[in-house]
Amino acid sequence: MVDDEASVRRLVTSYLKKEGYTVLEAADGATALAMARKEHPDMLVLDLMLPEVDGLEVCRILRAESDVFVLMLTAKTEETDKLVGLGLGADDYLTKPFSPRELVARVKAILRRAQPKEEAPWFTACRQSRGGHGPAYRQGRRPRP
Repeated sequence: MVDDEASVRRLVTSYLKKEGYTVLEAADGATALAMARKEHPDMLVLDLMLPEVDGLEVCRILRAESDVFVLMLTAKTEETDKLVGLGLGADDYLTKPFSPRELVARVKAILRRAQPKEEAPWFTACRQSRGGHGPAYRQGRRPRP
């Protein structure tokens, strides 16, 4: 959770911890970068207007170094700000004031997409070849259209 406002950090951290998430906090972009490089989080909730290194730069740098998910949480509400943030690699963008419950729902949705899907193995009978060979069976591949 990266925000220069302590009250926002406390609020978001409280809601995420209630859902069972481990939350690290940073109040500026430089600290956020150092923590992300050391701790390798699954996700960042990232404010844009940060001291030292702004959130856009943090996002740009981390996107070049890792696949960490980024949810931007910011007071910047203009469409161009959203487009820039998403264009730099943010996975979602939420504007302040915000609902903490909506933020938690968005975090869950982003992290859910990162989970590998449990799939039953596919057993596919290939069509009998022209050479008269019997059917061949392939495990672990989806049928081709």
